[in-house]
Amino acid sequence: MGASAYIGRVGGLAVALGVGAAVATGHGVAWADETGSTSSTSESSASTSADTAPTGSQPASSAAATNNTAAQTAGADADADEVDADEDDGDENADEDEDTDEENADEENDDTDADADTDGGEDLGVDTGGDGVVDTGAGTEPPAAQPGDDNASSNGAPAQPAAPAARAVAAASTGEEDKAAQNLTAGDTQANAQRMAVDITPAVEQTQTLITTTQTAAVPVALAATQAPAAPQNLLQRVVVNVLSSLGIGQFVSKLPGAPVWSPIVMALLGLGARREFNEPPMSFARALAAVSTSSVLTYPATSRTPQYISANTHFIEFVTGAGNLNNTTTRFGIGGTDLGIMWDNGIADNPATPDVNEHQVLIAFGDTFSNGWPNVRTGVWRFNTLFRSADGTLSNGLYVPNGVPYDHFSGSPMERPNWSDPILPSPGQPVHSPYAIGPEVTIIPTAGISTPYNNAYGARQYMSFMSVRSWDTPGRWTTNYSGIAYSDDNGQTWRIAPTSIRTAAAGRATVPYVSGNQNFQQGAFVAPPAGSPEAAAGWVYAYGTPSGRAGTVYLSRVQQTQILDVSKYEYWNGSTWVANTPSAAKPLLPGTTTSFFFFKQTTYPAVSEMSVQYNPYLKKYVMLYGDSGGKIVMRTATSPEGTWSAPTTLVGASSMAGKYAPYIHPWSGSDNVPTAEQKYLYWNLSTWNDYQVRLMRTDLTKV
Repeated sequence: MGASAYIGRVGGLAVALGVGAAVATGHGVAWADETGSTSSTSESSASTSADTAPTGSQPASSAAATNNTAAQTAGADADADEVDADEDDGDENADEDEDTDEENADEENDDTDADADTDGGEDLGVDTGGDGVVDTGAGTEPPAAQPGDDNASSNGAPAQPAAPAARAVAAASTGEEDKAAQNLTAGDTQANAQRMAVDITPAVEQTQTLITTTQTAAVPVALAATQAPAAPQNLLQRVVVNVLSSLGIGQFVSKLPGAPVWSPIVMALLGLGARREFNEPPMSFARALAAVSTSSVLTYPATSRTPQYISANTHFIEFVTGAGNLNNTTTRFGIGGTDLGIMWDNGIADNPATPDVNEHQVLIAFGDTFSNGWPNVRTGVWRFNTLFRSADGTLSNGLYVPNGVPYDHFSGSPMERPNWSDPILPSPGQPVHSPYAIGPEVTIIPTAGISTPYNNAYGARQYMSFMSVRSWDTPGRWTTNYSGIAYSDDNGQTWRIAPTSIRTAAAGRATVPYVSGNQNFQQGAFVAPPAGSPEAAAGWVYAYGTPSGRAGTVYLSRVQQTQILDVSKYEYWNGSTWVANTPSAAKPLLPGTTTSFFFFKQTTYPAVSEMSVQYNPYLKKYVMLYGDSGGKIVMRTATSPEGTWSAPTTLVGASSMAGKYAPYIHPWSGSDNVPTAEQKYLYWNLSTWNDYQVRLMRTDLTKV
């Protein structure tokens, strides 16, 4: 049996029903661990799934065909210089905050209420059905438990999962650039086998059993998925979105709070698809394919764009996302628009036996992701979060993301079929959202990431914090149900949510009881202290937090790196000492301003939005970036995680780059992972709302 028989098994259902083509969005890939149970690896059975292609792309392959046909998303290349000019126009009011700027750039009317995108960067979510869902127990067996996995336990005992298959057979791409990247050589095969050291002896018999079983189960599971009720609070809006989309006027729907444009026909077909629990085959099947490498040349294309002056210390280098540009993400990943671009070092050492790939990479997490780009931003197929991988260390000419290869744990993005990035966390809404939210949940958005050493196949575990958004409110304000942490033992390919990591934002919003103070850790930033420091020797990881929205200030906690998933093990900085397991003890971290009126005194603290913090070896200081209440992107420094933090330095002014938000630091800035001449620069991602793209920025640290 080939890979096509496995991947396309449910596609046959579409043909039998007279559909002729399988159409779908990405698929959810994260498990939600059950409280009190041990987590499991992808060794267990994967659920039945439909092999489908995104709306707005080229016609999908016949459902009876194999997965050797790439689903390529259509979209015109946007002229980056014209976009820049649009963003830098002078009609932005200097006294407006960042949130209002972003809304003005996105809206052409005066409606700033429920009918407008108001959060200026993440106000996307109305539940329109989700493109990839995670079954958290209804009708599907959870994966088999593996001994040794800590499942967010307090003892932090390392897991001993079976080695994941990092390099599986890739479907041939229809694009010339992808064909070149997927040439197979005997050298690649040998190198890949050396890297993974995977035993594939029993694979053939297990694969035959797997395919027979999943083909038989396809029909009942698919039909069961169609019977899940829609979330009643979003049913009317979903109907409106679908009707307008079918009439060809979906661009008007984008004026709603993040409503993606779905075709009713697509939604009907999507209902035939079965839920997926993984974005890779069971381990026995993957092992049969693991010895095949899919690329032979490691290259890092460079941008031809001239760095654009933004301020005396900062330049715009190149788009990370979007049509055309360096990465051409519309064609190569099905990503026309997205935001955030949260970056962290994966902590995996490069294997010299695999010259075709650098395993030491930076992982890049995005928020709500849409297949359509400029000018129809925030439309098309909606994925609630996606991920890139990059080993590009020459950042002065752009941040290049290599091609994605299905099931390859080191390729440019987790994906099941060529040229289509999968979502990495559960999709909320219909028919199943994350298992912890009570009431509405419109999206799940990453907020920070970090890796730590871990006894698994790669020697490192990935952690990613996220927030469950309950509603988008007034400009710059949104409400969360809870925050949590997901973890991955296969370089970000698949993720699990740890139940012991959940921080409920208020009583009644999540299944985990509310604890006072957890509302201040709904968004945040992870920081690993530098090697050789007392903090690193003691095993600490620092976790900064802010309340939901952009009006809150910063709080600080720390935890042992072996206990990141257990919120009961955190300590909180009260301004002078650390207090264990008491979130309410955390006090504002940044210096405040005190005003007096007769006998009354009031202290206000800086508002911080979309924050990132990293230790910078060049400065030998911790660096914090965030958007302030005046619409500027600012930077602070400190010699310790607790501070005292410096006064803010402006990197991008309020009137520059309309709709800007979410500055996230590249973790290799100032380190020996970049050329010596580049170490004086701070590289960071910045989102812009009107074109809904992520850009690589560069700040000269000698000028701040």
